[in-house]
Amino acid sequence: MSRRQEKRQAGWERSSRSRSVPVTSGRGRRFGLRRRLAGSFGLVAVLAVVLTVFLTFQAGWRAVIQLDPQLAALAVQSGASGPPTGLDETLGGAQGETLKQILRSFGRSAWQAGLLASLLAAVASALVARQIARPLVRLEDAASRLAGGERGVRLPLPRSNDELRTVTAAFNTLAQGLERQEAWRRSLMADVAHDLRTPLAVLRAEIEAIQDGLNEPDAPALVRLHAEVLLLARLVDDLRLLSLAEGGALTLHPQPVDAALTLQTLASLFAGRVTAAGAALKLDAPPGPLFLRADPDRLMQILHNLLDNALRYGVPTRGDLFQIDLGAAREQGQVRLWVRDHGPGFAPDALSRAFERFYRADASRSRDPQGVAGSGLGLAIARALAEAQGGTLEAMNHPQGGAVFTLKLPEG
Repeated sequence: MSRRQEKRQAGWERSSRSRSVPVTSGRGRRFGLRRRLAGSFGLVAVLAVVLTVFLTFQAGWRAVIQLDPQLAALAVQSGASGPPTGLDETLGGAQGETLKQILRSFGRSAWQAGLLASLLAAVASALVARQIARPLVRLEDAASRLAGGERGVRLPLPRSNDELRTVTAAFNTLAQGLERQEAWRRSLMADVAHDLRTPLAVLRAEIEAIQDGLNEPDAPALVRLHAEVLLLARLVDDLRLLSLAEGGALTLHPQPVDAALTLQTLASLFAGRVTAAGAALKLDAPPGPLFLRADPDRLMQILHNLLDNALRYGVPTRGDLFQIDLGAAREQGQVRLWVRDHGPGFAPDALSRAFERFYRADASRSRDPQGVAGSGLGLAIARALAEAQGGTLEAMNHPQGGAVFTLKLPEG
């Protein structure tokens, strides 16, 4: 690094330190909070005790003068709310001395009770402040650990059903969501790397074989290279589309779309592939128009992915019947569309992972009957597109066998 760059770096560090806000230690912060809470509670308690003692003393004096008519008359004449002056001159002898002793004893007892109550209030306020500060301190420590990358941090819920318990539960939910997102991100990176590695390895092997003279750069070799390049391009496009759909950045043009006509168009587009796969399509749609509100291109893409999945994985385990059902119906202000195959259906562990990225229930069927490789993102994209248009997409096993995907969109 040159001298000029070193000076620039040193100046940047000094300016950063000058702009930074000084942060006290965790111990200083927690005891500062406790001191503030205890001081506030204690001050309020002491003031309340002093006021109580004063009012009690006044009430006691009023009770005394009500019991002694001569003293009451003196109090009315002097207009005093407390003990009047001149008791020695007004009430002489034993009567005055007894009254003064009563008042002194009453005042001394009141102030002793006030001091004791103030002490108890201070101790109680310190304990209450400690109880309030303890969950906050735990939250602070856990948040620091979470910010440092520790995703498995969890906090015990306070026993009291109050706001602190709610905040702690919300923190645990946040930490759990971050842990799940972190695991998903790592899994996504591993899956992307794996799916990119395969076509790149094929391309490298083919090109190196041509360079070494083992293969001829003929038409079949170019076809193989072109197929792997198309797979890479499809994977990149699918990742981009999935990112836009889940991030809400996808441009949509919702409009009334005839579901029945859309299914008929889809069936005609897939007629060649269905025939080549030895399957048959059964269309179950109302004769008249059935409008829903969606982007027509994205709706067709959802159904395309669902039908493509049925052709890949819907081959029955036994028998010659290979049928795929397409249907649409109106249901409680929505339009329900479904794609059902008559294959083996989902395994119990596969059903919950049907819409995961790059998940393939059967790796041996990652290509369709025509040999076109899939990216493993078709179902994830279909769900993201459905939710982006205000709909839902669910997967389940049909009671009579096979897997069925149900798409629900608002009625148009």
